[in-house]
Amino acid sequence: MEESLSWIVYRKLRHVHYKTKKEVRNKLAQEGITWPQFHALYHIGEEDGITTKKLAKKLNCNASNMTGIIDRMEENNWVYRQQSEDDRRIWIIKLTQEGEDFRNKLIPMHHKNIKEYMGILSEQELLTLAEILDKLLEREAR
Repeated sequence: MEESLSWIVYRKLRHVHYKTKKEVRNKLAQEGITWPQFHALYHIGEEDGITTKKLAKKLNCNASNMTGIIDRMEENNWVYRQQSEDDRRIWIIKLTQEGEDFRNKLIPMHHKNIKEYMGILSEQELLTLAEILDKLLEREAR
């Protein structure tokens, strides 16, 4: 059976997504941080602390996975837990100074890695690709 052009493009999109994700995650791993930890560091730093539940939702993971991620980040002295003043059952995750410094180093590095990875495309190609992807995303919104 001959594959349709739509199927070929779909498979290429999946493959590009996989390769891009692998590349940027490997670059982060060289800095000693996993993707879930980086993702958590990013979101914790957006606010002055975040509840474990809210962070789990942003990372799209369950509470037990979140606990393990936070435990390892705490061991690395990137975050600490603080009990909520309003509800003792709620824990707020906050960045340590070391965690904030690490986050401030990683985010620009992550953006640079993505720019380098996408650097084989010209600015016009990137604009065209962005327009095509927007078109596909608009279809999703319908």
